[in-house]
Amino acid sequence: MSSRPTEKPQPSLSRRTFFKRTLVGATVIGLPTGLAACGGDSSGDSSKSPVKFAVLSDTHFFDTAALGDSAELDAYLLQDRKMIKESVEIFDAALADIKSQNLDFLLISGDLTKDGERSGHEALAKRLAALGKKVYVIPGNHDINNPHARDYRTTPSTAATQVTPDDFRSIYANCGYGSALYSDPNSLSYIAEPAEGVWLFAIDSCQYANNLSLGEPVTAGAISDLSLGWIEARLQEAKSRGKIVIGMMHHGLVEHFTGQSSLFSEYLVNKREAIAAMLAANGLGVMFTGHFHANDVVGKTYSGKTIYDVETGSTVTAPSPYRFVSLDRSTATLTISTSVVTKTGSHPSDFQTWAKDYLTSGLNTLVTYMLTNAPYNLPSAQVTALLPLIVPALVAHYAGDEKLTDATTQATLAAMVASTDANTKMMGGLIQGLWADPSPADNNLSLTLAKA
Repeated sequence: MSSRPTEKPQPSLSRRTFFKRTLVGATVIGLPTGLAACGGDSSGDSSKSPVKFAVLSDTHFFDTAALGDSAELDAYLLQDRKMIKESVEIFDAALADIKSQNLDFLLISGDLTKDGERSGHEALAKRLAALGKKVYVIPGNHDINNPHARDYRTTPSTAATQVTPDDFRSIYANCGYGSALYSDPNSLSYIAEPAEGVWLFAIDSCQYANNLSLGEPVTAGAISDLSLGWIEARLQEAKSRGKIVIGMMHHGLVEHFTGQSSLFSEYLVNKREAIAAMLAANGLGVMFTGHFHANDVVGKTYSGKTIYDVETGSTVTAPSPYRFVSLDRSTATLTISTSVVTKTGSHPSDFQTWAKDYLTSGLNTLVTYMLTNAPYNLPSAQVTALLPLIVPALVAHYAGDEKLTDATTQATLAAMVASTDANTKMMGGLIQGLWADPSPADNNLSLTLAKA
């Protein structure tokens, strides 16, 4: 058995978004082969057996039985696209499928709760404890010090108890923090060894220190220089010890569509280019992310080293996806398949149809609100004409493997991009970017990562 580092886990000090088992594809990712050969495996055979795990993201768990269901919550949801009221039964459906699989562990890449309600965190942790498998979590921008946490059992609603960073670490002690090989003293990042010879870099990319004084959670992501130095040092150690490394964080690491970094910069970690280049140079070739609620895979190469951002969509946003992953340690490849929730207690036969309709309706409301207000201030008639172009593009992007085949829409977008009107040109480029799904595909593809 590999030796455990002597460093002990240390205690450490979250705009609303714009936007069962159905197998939709398989991804093969070749991990750094220079790391696979040495691996710390004394059994002689365990390194040849595959490591199997699941990935969830943005579960936004909210139990109306505990925190209420009111007209005020309904009004909140009119400004959102998330299936918050259904979050518990959707999560339970996904978890039941995950539990039925022969898996070694589960990753959840942030936004565990609606708005960081302590009761939600505790109920979620209890469900994860009953899973019977190892679980590793990181916080999302909704999860910690969130002043939007509300208790809807009264009218008007009252503030719900939130969690601090220390609370988060304590509640999820059995979900990575209590078994960490290393814990970053400057954030909630940690490193674990979920399987022999495999190191998980669970990276905290959230900015929650000033949430309470600001009166709202910070959506944007950043990693401090101190934490980056800590990560780099641990990656170098992992390389020297022959470990296969995988990463997980909430914010996107690589731009997923043209214009995301300028129009939706808060969904990508700050200084992403420098961070991605450093991670790739030090042997980390795959990062599991979330945040934008899309099931999308992109990659970028830095000095001959490629890193892939495997973004997993949200369970509360259609099509409610989650991923299954198999890591072959002898060949250092990942095989990823995507499943979606197909039924819940309240929607035993029509969940996918209902969820897509819910998303489409929500996006029509949300996009209308955004475009008729600052900074766009577009006339209602113009927004009405844009909705049939924007909304289907977003719905397709969330599902992954989007492809625009309608010639009329293609011609309309081309004309918009050629317009002399700045807003028209910008909107045309954005919609084209959502439909333009660059290699690799999102749900059925083969990838080769740079060698260590």
